[in-house]
Amino acid sequence: MKNKTIVIILIVLGVALAVLIGIYFIRQNKQIDTEQPQNKLATNDFEVGLPTGWRQTAPAMGVSAMAVNANEHIDDPAAQKINFKSYFAVSYDTLQGKNISEYAQTVKSGLQQAISNSIFTKEQDMTINGRSARAMEVELTQQGVNFKVLMVIVKGQGDDFWVMSFNTTKSSWEGYKETFYDIANSFSLKK
Repeated sequence: MKNKTIVIILIVLGVALAVLIGIYFIRQNKQIDTEQPQNKLATNDFEVGLPTGWRQTAPAMGVSAMAVNANEHIDDPAAQKINFKSYFAVSYDTLQGKNISEYAQTVKSGLQQAISNSIFTKEQDMTINGRSARAMEVELTQQGVNFKVLMVIVKGQGDDFWVMSFNTTKSSWEGYKETFYDIANSFSLKK
């Protein structure tokens, strides 16, 4: 039980770290060219739709793939100060014997402990390309910026699962909400 708690805390901290590392890479503007079609972000394990204007970037540690809206203009002064651009990241982990709802609750609790101002505003079960999924919307503040995040956990093979994290400013959420859910629904595993 203690080892499982440690692993879950590490995953929650990894999500928070991914947000901060995403900001760092966006600041550094380290975009990489890919040989993938412009409308897909693909790895050996999965592919996901990539909206027009979005570019794959160097993924943060512990992240399988990442893309940023390179042409975005942010109006939020605090977000401009840190050169934030909306992005999404895809990570892999295992359920460790839990179902998606139990794992989502553990991630939720861990995130609320790690980032005390995080507020979960919506949760729902989904089916993405025939796979069970759980979506959670969360609001949080980091570096003076109010963020809105969509996290989607998708069941893979066996105990495998994939987490998609879509990050934007709270003020930009309504303009991105439909796009984020469309990207999530386009996720498909190759195996």
